[in-house]
Amino acid sequence: MNTITSRNNERIKDLVRLRDRKERTERDLFFIEGIHLAEEYFRHCGYPQEVYFTEKALGTYSGFISALPDGIKYLVSDGVFEKISTESAPQGILCVCKGLSFSTENPDCGGILFLESVRDTGNLGTVIRTAVALGVKAIVLSPDCADIFNPKTLRASMGAVFAARIYIPSDFSSAVEKAKGYGKVYATALHDNSLVLGTFAVTDDDSFIIGNEGQGISEQVKTLADATVIIPMTGKTESLNAASAASIIIWEMTRCNNGR
Repeated sequence: MNTITSRNNERIKDLVRLRDRKERTERDLFFIEGIHLAEEYFRHCGYPQEVYFTEKALGTYSGFISALPDGIKYLVSDGVFEKISTESAPQGILCVCKGLSFSTENPDCGGILFLESVRDTGNLGTVIRTAVALGVKAIVLSPDCADIFNPKTLRASMGAVFAARIYIPSDFSSAVEKAKGYGKVYATALHDNSLVLGTFAVTDDDSFIIGNEGQGISEQVKTLADATVIIPMTGKTESLNAASAASIIIWEMTRCNNGR
């Protein structure tokens, strides 16, 4: 086991640089914090590249830490962990992981949740978590969505990113077009002829598009959809948070397939 007590250690400086998206992309690395994310990564992806932990965490999570190879373990002082952590109440364990590979091809299925230009990291992570929990077949992100490897995205996903079937095609529109070969594609947007969610049947191969938090779905993508859909509301509020709206959409997508 390695020990690091200096906040100026070069390895620690390299780790801190992973807070930057460009650095994560260039080095094909990211980091996660907390025992839950560490266990989820291990369960779905195997050993992380490096694991940093405090003396207290070693005692609390000894079962997990003792099972790791000595060469990837780094016992660090509280001061060092304070420097590398992005959490307000850290658990004292952080893993550096190799970047995940997401397909750039279009999925060969329907029943897809499309996310176009979802920029908020918390929203993106929460939507992925809900989609995995309820059994969405595939998640397709436009290239300009928030960074999946941002610590806030990973934290909001609660590790669902590691189990999700995620695609990030270079041509988002072509992925939407292909999905229409399997079932209908609905865009969540207000329009004079919008359908009301819950008043029509949704099949296993139907797909839905969720748009940007402020601007919604682009006109180019909206024109590709078979229809637009709105969530019925009381009128006492103008709109829902993107993650909340997506949760309702995902429920409607999957409820007929889960015995509900």
